[in-house]
Amino acid sequence: MSANEGEPVLDEGTELKTPPPTTPTKKRHHEITWNDIESANSPTAEAEIRGWELEARPWAVFLERIALAIERPANKIIGSNQLNPLYHTGTIATFLLFIVGVTGTLIFVFFHYGYEESYQSVVGYDRQFIARTMRAVHRFASDALVITTLLHAYRTLFMERFRGPRWLAWVTGVVLTAVIWLAGVTGYWLVWDVRAQWITEWFVRLLEQFTPWSAAFVAKMATLGLEGNSWKLFLFILGGHILLFLITAGFFYLHIVRLKRPRWYPPVPWMIGLTVVLLLAGVIFPLRHLAPADLSQLPQTVNLDLIYLFFIPFIEQPAAVWLWGGLFVVTAVSLAIPWVSRARSKGVPPAAASNGKSQDDVYTGSCPLPRVQIIDDLCTGCSMCAVDCPYDALEMVEREGDHSQHKLIAVAHIDKCVSCGICVGSCEYVAVTLGHTPPVSLWDVTLAHLQKARNRAPQGKVRLVYTCDRHAAIGAKQYMGNNAALMVDDTAVEIISVPCVGTVPPNMTGRALQAGADEVQIIGCPPADCRNREGNYWEERRLTRRRVPRLKKSYANDPITAVWVAPNEFEKALHTQPVRTFNEETGREEPNYLASRRMFPPLKWQNYVIAFALLAVILLIQIFLTDIPVPIPAADRTVARILIPNTAAPFHPELAYSLLQGEVEMRLELDGEAVFSQTFPAEELQQSKPFYAEKEISPGSYHAVLALQDEDGDRIVLYGENVTLGTGDVLRINYFGPAPSCDGAIRCNNIYYDDRHPDYIPANER
Repeated sequence: MSANEGEPVLDEGTELKTPPPTTPTKKRHHEITWNDIESANSPTAEAEIRGWELEARPWAVFLERIALAIERPANKIIGSNQLNPLYHTGTIATFLLFIVGVTGTLIFVFFHYGYEESYQSVVGYDRQFIARTMRAVHRFASDALVITTLLHAYRTLFMERFRGPRWLAWVTGVVLTAVIWLAGVTGYWLVWDVRAQWITEWFVRLLEQFTPWSAAFVAKMATLGLEGNSWKLFLFILGGHILLFLITAGFFYLHIVRLKRPRWYPPVPWMIGLTVVLLLAGVIFPLRHLAPADLSQLPQTVNLDLIYLFFIPFIEQPAAVWLWGGLFVVTAVSLAIPWVSRARSKGVPPAAASNGKSQDDVYTGSCPLPRVQIIDDLCTGCSMCAVDCPYDALEMVEREGDHSQHKLIAVAHIDKCVSCGICVGSCEYVAVTLGHTPPVSLWDVTLAHLQKARNRAPQGKVRLVYTCDRHAAIGAKQYMGNNAALMVDDTAVEIISVPCVGTVPPNMTGRALQAGADEVQIIGCPPADCRNREGNYWEERRLTRRRVPRLKKSYANDPITAVWVAPNEFEKALHTQPVRTFNEETGREEPNYLASRRMFPPLKWQNYVIAFALLAVILLIQIFLTDIPVPIPAADRTVARILIPNTAAPFHPELAYSLLQGEVEMRLELDGEAVFSQTFPAEELQQSKPFYAEKEISPGSYHAVLALQDEDGDRIVLYGENVTLGTGDVLRINYFGPAPSCDGAIRCNNIYYDDRHPDYIPANER
């Protein structure tokens, strides 16, 4: 194989040789390209390039292996990794958020507000085809939104895309997930069915434990219902629901604000498929409205959406502490992980430096990853590094203070750099590097591995494989290291790992062929699954001559191939054969190396059908898992609930022959036996405060009395009734004070007097 002038080559033996010297073409310093760069013979080149790579944490590798084990059968069933929905979870979540917003608007335009009105609105929707379909689509899309958001977070976690400049995207994503969940809970609250009743129970418990406002909230709910103004409460909940949706949209903007060319929506086939599947699900599986809320009963079993309402079975249960405590810990750790788990490079210890460099110039496992650096003298101002950077870490500015013929120069914003190395592969003029490592070290590593392969197969074929550090941590790990000796079909294979395949300059692959390699292969991540967003895509475009810097035309059909697979399919990629096409000139099929680099081979209609059928199956499982009849342990009891919106009301002079003095005891008596008692100063009760209390009691038939009694034995009876209570029943004692038309009546608003009052009525006469 011929070599460029002055190019180191490998002959049939094992020694690197340099062709006889010739008169080189004189080039200006800034015009050096990857075709011209000469080896620096650096003994630390391998360590320096390894210092560019992320050392994957064991827990991240473990989590990724779990994900890959699920992805592999999905790719196999679909027949292509181009249609794996797990690679598009972020953009699918965005599209689902859009669907939730549109369907939610259509639903609530015709919604009525109030305890009875809200429930009847839902019942009315169920009688209309379009309304019930939109309601079902809204529900299914909301559940799918949480699922895809969590899957997206999981993938971001095991890819370790949460450190450095990406901390904002991670933190806003965590907050975004919590806000989406809370928005869903408020949506269920608006319906005022038995689910909404349990949400109210949970919310009151929350207020009791962490605020002094539980009594005021319960009093307001009861007062609005008595006045016929419950629409105000539901309008307030709706406002919160809409506000949370807008906050979600705002956090989504913050989530992507640091990205260049953020993807707002999934590929068109996925948008069409999702829309069709959701509409069909809405038609085939319309939602059922549950029983209306009944505050005199605790519903025993409720059909729950376990994605949003998972907490309801834990109400009043000891396990609730563990549930919420665990969620709090997970959330706190998630928010802190960008700073707790720091990135580590793969570099060897500094003692390996033997070329006179300081130890700080050789990256170690305890050092942070190196950031982008521009070699000013070599920069031609071509702008490709700034264009290709997915994180906007490079900017083109006008040159100042030199006499270069180039007007622009690249400037690095290292605070935005994630050390992906895509800019290195985008610069044809060797002017971009990471840290203090000279770019020529990448060529030195290539020559070193080429020599190793030739030493193992002096008379055989040699293949160089470039792959990313993600593949190197999983599928390629067994082939990496000094003792690895990989042979594939009698071909000696050497693997070179880089931060991302986008780091590999396209023309360096052609130059490797000229230096003695028989084949060069790129093994990168599948479409839309690159740890660095666009690295695999840019590399594919460069190698197929559709993006600058293009692979030189003379290399277009040379044995340079690319395989875009998941990290656990690395071995399969090593055995992948080039695409073969019919050559009309020779009349036979021959390898088509240009086609063998493409990331998006044509798909068949069967691939789409299978992918959307798989999506429908997943949605079907989701539908059944979010409508499960769940027994509520908290309903297996009988309770008495006492509500006095205004504690000063019992002291109305027309209702008490004398005002209570000193310490006043509030007592709930069942057949004369006190089951609840609480003491207050009389002055405190007369300060017009709300009071709310709950007491678990035994089922049975009783004469129930709620009374206030002072130290002198003076007594005001606020409630007295004969009641029969079973398991799940609620004895509601709501005292609102005297009605305006009472005028000294014997009985008014369930108020009774003790037996010393002239208007006392014996219990058997009431």
